[in-house]
Parts: sequence; structure tokens; C-alpha cells
Amino acid sequence: MTRFSKSSDALPALAEGAVGKAWDEVSASFDRFCLAAGIETLSAMMERDAEEACGPRHWRGEERRGHRWGRTKGRIGFHGGKVELERPRVRGLSGTELGLPSWERAIEEDWLGSWAMNLI
Repeated sequence: MTRFSKSSDALPALAEGAVGKAWDEVSASFDRFCLAAGIETLSAMMERDAEEACGPRHWRGEERRGHRWGRTKGRIGFHGGKVELERPRVRGLSGTELGLPSWERAIEEDWLGSWAMNLI
């Protein structure tokens, strides 16, 4: 004789609640992982942009277009909010601030915000 059962018959209500809570924790943990990976990748891209403009740290070659000018904090959209991250500053040889292409693209295209909208 074949017996069919529903998941509510097989799992008591307590287990379903525990599984749901565990799934919510995994989901939140995955979101934090994605945010950390995105920030780390964007930071690496900005460092590469700074090196392309200025050369390696402490380098004084004639080919450089600018020089490092410390770091600043910037905000980028994530999940309908804003996340703060540190980014390098670069000044051109004329003294004006040079934009980092990866930072400007991230702000214009709202990479992390678009990801959040896709989840909805």
C-alpha cells in the first residue's frame, strides 16, 4: 500500500519554523558575503585605476598623470540604502582631482543597487 504525505504531516510545525529561521539566517549571511565580495572587488578596481594614473606607490616617473592624495570615504547604493567605503584620491599634475573610472561607473550604473532590484 502506498502512502502519500504532505510536508506538514512529515515535519512538525516547530521544525518548519526552525527551518524557516535557518533559511533567513543563511539568506542574510549570503547577502553580507555578496556585499563584502562586491566591496572588495570595487576596491581592487579603484586601486588599479590609481596605479594606472600614478604608477606604483612612491614612484616618480615622468609618465604619470597624477599623484596619490590620500583616501576618502564614499557612499554607494546597496539594497535600497547606502554603504560607505574607502576609496583612493588622485590629483592630476595640475592640482585638480582626477576621477577613478571604476568609481564613477559604479556610481552611474548603481551596480549594487541594480543587484538588489533584481532580487525583488
